[in-house]
Amino acid sequence: MTPFTTFTLILVVIVLLLVAEIEHRAVVAILAAVLSAYFGISYGLFKPADIIEMMNVDTVLFITGVLILFESISRSGLFDVVGMSLARLIGPRPRALVYALIALTTLFSGISSNVTVMLVMGNITLRLAALAGVEAEELVILECLQTNVGGLLLPLSSVPALIVSTKTGLGFADFLRVTGPLILMLTALALFYSTRVMTSGEAGGAAWKRDSLRAHVVNSTALYRSTAIFAAFLTAASMSDLIGLNLTLITFIFVTATFLLSSLDPDEVFRSVDWGIPFFVGGFFVFVGGLERSGVLDAVSSAIAPLLGMPEVLAAPLLLLMCALISAFIDNIPVVLLLYPIVKGVAETTGLRALPLYWAMIIGSNLGGNLTTFASPSVLIGVRFLERRGMRVTMGEFLKKGAPLAIMQILLSMIYVASLTALNLL
Repeated sequence: MTPFTTFTLILVVIVLLLVAEIEHRAVVAILAAVLSAYFGISYGLFKPADIIEMMNVDTVLFITGVLILFESISRSGLFDVVGMSLARLIGPRPRALVYALIALTTLFSGISSNVTVMLVMGNITLRLAALAGVEAEELVILECLQTNVGGLLLPLSSVPALIVSTKTGLGFADFLRVTGPLILMLTALALFYSTRVMTSGEAGGAAWKRDSLRAHVVNSTALYRSTAIFAAFLTAASMSDLIGLNLTLITFIFVTATFLLSSLDPDEVFRSVDWGIPFFVGGFFVFVGGLERSGVLDAVSSAIAPLLGMPEVLAAPLLLLMCALISAFIDNIPVVLLLYPIVKGVAETTGLRALPLYWAMIIGSNLGGNLTTFASPSVLIGVRFLERRGMRVTMGEFLKKGAPLAIMQILLSMIYVASLTALNLL
């Protein structure tokens, strides 16, 4: 067989494995990397020494460092403290509480792992919902959706954003300028939609007073120091160009500072980090490199070139929709890893501006996971969180309660991207 045929078959097998979820996605990515390395070297497409370059080690290390920092800040108890403090401030007022929980979920997802945020906010929500007369199940579903909206806030807020930003040089200021207004609009839409989770029952004022609403903080020193270190990290990362240091180096400087100064147990943090993500990204980078050198990506580029060859004002929102639909069935990390080199190649060939297409990929891949219960890790975790507490959420129920908002948010995002593209603001 030719290299093109071999790698096409590998692509089909890997996509089927990812869709079927027969094996853990990290195992699938490692399998893809091993097959790509074996056949790539056998066909003479690349040498063993090229594999390290194909793996994009700097990006993988940056993602690893961010995951460690995210886990550290979550274990410090910051999110629980903020949530409980806000609950005491608001009191047993259902509408205000729902708005606050949705807003906090969105904000926290911008500065931490959305899976971690979903677990923390799910516990806070169930703790407060009964006291305030709120339908907990539907509110948690809305929070699941908002974790992916918050993932648009910063370059480090989601893995797709991390991948594209490290490849293109998009920085903190770029994200705040482009996705900041969009997040506000999508969150406002979620707040309007959230009125359906209100119940007609009375808020449990007496129960609210009896409940101490105290946050569960194991170590106050770890809380204060981890919060200060994380805030310093965000500041340093946003000014990396002025500082003159690589983002990966900055990240591990603050990882080291966290462990030295925060009193957190490194073993506990390491046990909680999702190590599957860096293994998946590294393995898939090698796989994509094999697809590129075998000519498979060129063939895919030719197939979708008519779509991206449209005027930019149409190409960008249509790419956003395509990414969202694919990400509804496949994890958004492989979607971005596969589409990035394709979109880059088509943009260079056709003369299109690449930035609107990159933004479309970031936004579409984040929001698409909200269309099903299994494509987005945070949605999957949220659904399983409810099921473990006796609230079974079928796909039909999820589509009924969450999909209308997800669809409206995707359509609003398409209009937003098209508008900014037409105004030459991307």
